[in-house]
Amino acid sequence: MHRIVAIVLGIVVALLAIVGFFIEGDHFLGLMNVDLTLDVLRVVLAAALLIVGFANVPDSARRAVLVVVGVMYVLMGLLAFADPTLFGLLPTGFTGFDIGFHLVVGAGAIVLGALPDRTVGSSSGGSR
Repeated sequence: MHRIVAIVLGIVVALLAIVGFFIEGDHFLGLMNVDLTLDVLRVVLAAALLIVGFANVPDSARRAVLVVVGVMYVLMGLLAFADPTLFGLLPTGFTGFDIGFHLVVGAGAIVLGALPDRTVGSSSGGSR
């Protein structure tokens, strides 16, 4: 389960980063922030997610990456309540959709990362 979540989330975050590199200085579909700082962070997070998703690593590594990514997303969402530009890091600022997206995806990643893997053969370490 953690492998699939890491791969799917990694692909979504990577696609947001790639699209963001071509739409700098505006919001993607008028909904999502695509400032360079956020796009670079998304590339790093997507790389981490895709590495643990596709590589033969212990499930604990996948879970740790999911929780770290989730915590970062929740923090970004919460900080955006105080300042939508995240204190000047994101010039075009987070939208309400951005805040909700980061909070929901972040909380979901934390919860899924905290759950034990229930797939068959998950006790074999890095094979799942």
